[in-house]
Amino acid sequence: MIAPQINYSEREERLAFILERYQCKYPSCGGCGFCHLPGGKPAIEVFADYIDGKVEYATIASRVYAVSK
Repeated sequence: MIAPQINYSEREERLAFILERYQCKYPSCGGCGFCHLPGGKPAIEVFADYIDGKVEYATIASRVYAVSK
């Protein structure tokens, strides 16, 4: 699945993408690490600005994965 662009999607679509892409179990994850994000943060928190329509997915993902190298 390709990340829905902010201008062409609703919040629910973006949330569904993040939940599916990272198999996020938020809010009951407790830092499970299943999504393999740096710092053990839930994908919902890491991509909150994308979900809320403030910043595109690719912008946040590039920052996240640049840090994890």
